[in-house]
Amino acid sequence: MNKIFPKQLRLALIWIIVIFILCNMKPSELPKASYFFKDFDKFVHGVFYFVLTFLLARGFYLQSRFRLLKLLPVTFATFICLFYGGLIELIQLKVFTYRSGDWSDFIADAIGTALGIIPFYIYKQITTKPYEQVS
Repeated sequence: MNKIFPKQLRLALIWIIVIFILCNMKPSELPKASYFFKDFDKFVHGVFYFVLTFLLARGFYLQSRFRLLKLLPVTFATFICLFYGGLIELIQLKVFTYRSGDWSDFIADAIGTALGIIPFYIYKQITTKPYEQVS
């Protein structure tokens, strides 16, 4: 796995698998979301993609194998998250008949993706060493 998949992206891959499993479980196997507040499900979708965006952008930024991914980590992370969110909704609609594809879930995924960019830039700002000034 080391040669094919950069180690900096392992957490993102694990998170992708977690999202897939949880989003495709039978609703009867999940706790009732309405216990917390109305539309808690949308909040969960947003959190899933908030975390995924950060993990992907950070992984792309830290890896050194693919230069374009390192230069444009947010662009690639955003594209992957939006594509994956749409794919999950299509799978729910067409494959897992006990689930339903929902535009509002995809919108929640997109909002989580957009918000997930913020902590990446904070992380990048904290970890980037400023250029030393020559006096």
